[in-house]
Amino acid sequence: MKSRRELRQNAVSFVYNYLMTNKTMDELIEDNRFSSDVSDYIGELSLDRELLDALYRIEERINIYVAVINSQLKGNWRFSRLGKMEQAILLFALAELEQAIQDKTVIVNEAIELAKMYCDEDAYKLVNGVLDSL
Repeated sequence: MKSRRELRQNAVSFVYNYLMTNKTMDELIEDNRFSSDVSDYIGELSLDRELLDALYRIEERINIYVAVINSQLKGNWRFSRLGKMEQAILLFALAELEQAIQDKTVIVNEAIELAKMYCDEDAYKLVNGVLDSL
């Protein structure tokens, strides 16, 4: 069984792919089923129901989430100027926060760790600043 962090990493990768393609979450999930290694295939995604619901919530509410993120960015920074991975991490964290999947502290810390792993050197500071101010 995958850890919660690994599940979150999988979910953020779906959000990233969603932002990079014109595909719906359903299409991305279906693509995942056919491209996964047979040994990894479990008939469903490597996500629990809460994280899967968060993916669909992002698709449904992306404009609201982008507006919330924009309201927290300083100066001339806008969501559209952020890297796609930073966008994906912030969107997923907002969906988790809205659903109260875990405590805010846990969600923010996990988002920071994802930013440290996948983004530019100082991106975690931006992720922390945006999420901490919510």
